[in-house]
Amino acid sequence: MSRQSHQSHRPRGGTLSRRGLLGGAAALASVLSLPVGPASALGHPGSARTLLTLPALTGRHRIGTTSLHLIDHARQDPWSSDSHPRELMVSVWYPAHARAGGQLAPWMTPATLRAYRPRREAELQTIATEGFDVSLDAVDFPVTHAHQDTAADCLAGPYPVVLYSPGATADRAEGTVLVEDLASHGYVVVAIDHTYDAGEVEFPGERVETARPILPEGPTAMVRLRYGDALFLLDTLAVLAGGGNPDAGQRPLPAGLARSLDLTRVGMFGHSVGGATTGQSMAHDDRITAGLDLDGHVSPATLTEQVPDIARRIGGRPFMIMSSNGKGPDELGRMMTEFWYSLSGWRRFVSLVGSTHGSYTDAQVLFPQMVEAGVITTEFTPVGTIAPDRSIAAQRAYVKAFFDLWLRDRDHGLLDGPSGQFPEVTFF
Repeated sequence: MSRQSHQSHRPRGGTLSRRGLLGGAAALASVLSLPVGPASALGHPGSARTLLTLPALTGRHRIGTTSLHLIDHARQDPWSSDSHPRELMVSVWYPAHARAGGQLAPWMTPATLRAYRPRREAELQTIATEGFDVSLDAVDFPVTHAHQDTAADCLAGPYPVVLYSPGATADRAEGTVLVEDLASHGYVVVAIDHTYDAGEVEFPGERVETARPILPEGPTAMVRLRYGDALFLLDTLAVLAGGGNPDAGQRPLPAGLARSLDLTRVGMFGHSVGGATTGQSMAHDDRITAGLDLDGHVSPATLTEQVPDIARRIGGRPFMIMSSNGKGPDELGRMMTEFWYSLSGWRRFVSLVGSTHGSYTDAQVLFPQMVEAGVITTEFTPVGTIAPDRSIAAQRAYVKAFFDLWLRDRDHGLLDGPSGQFPEVTFF
């Protein structure tokens, strides 16, 4: 079936809560963002070190990654009391040359980890079993599967471009499990750190900016700033595709990267408030042709305009929502119901049974490893009861199926309805 023939029937509806959008309490949000690395040994209680790992990639491409330091001189950063333009760091993940080699990129850089480690220890301590002291001193944070700054495989491209926006207080690295796997299937994926919203953002020179208190205008101002980041990033990618170097320090770009970008095929996805950011970015820029929301809830705290207006601006462009714990739109609040039924184009709403809000982050694979290694003991399950490998396999499959359908016109049939391959996924 072609993408044009996909029509959505009226589902059983719903609204998304503020907890889903903002990621819940700060302590929980950070527990749901532990780092990982590629295949390697895992420590156990009593062993000297614990090395966290990422699941293997499922695509055929080797991948590379590079970071860009971007400055938007047209916007004043609202967190600065003096005149200071908005600064961002982004990671670009891309199919690499077949002979790509060299160093694998870390999940987080050493300077970032110096800020990340004590903050995570304090937050993990809040959910630890009474009397259990949490220490990450013996935890080795992982490397990714991507070769740092290696040449892009531009001969097989150009590739569709997908933006990724993480949840509130989360760093861009916390979506690595999904982001790097999508790149291995022939996408250029650009993950955004929303400065002063993200827990830690490292800029060149080992300057690390940490999260600041919410803006006086509240979460709405944060979402407005976030979608402004996304639209500025699209402008920046156009400069890159045109042969320019948008990096503020003019650092060398990976060979072939500019020729790898197909900006006629652009999608976006995000977790929690990043999901809401996706919808509002689409509403304000029609360059984004398809959007996917991972458990991000529409609520008064995250709206910069009325729900019907957001849906109307998205228009006939496809939009998909993956929620947690088997819940449909009618179970998630009035505004999500209104948003869902106001969408006029192709749409799908699926939910992952046994998952929680944090399942859509790298914590889905990291948290169980930390528990198994004895780094933390707890009765609390911030990543649900679903087996981590089943959860990650389903997430990767549905994210890829959505973007394959709408950015590549490749229909795998997975979005037509319930699948025996993934019985954990419920359609609404």
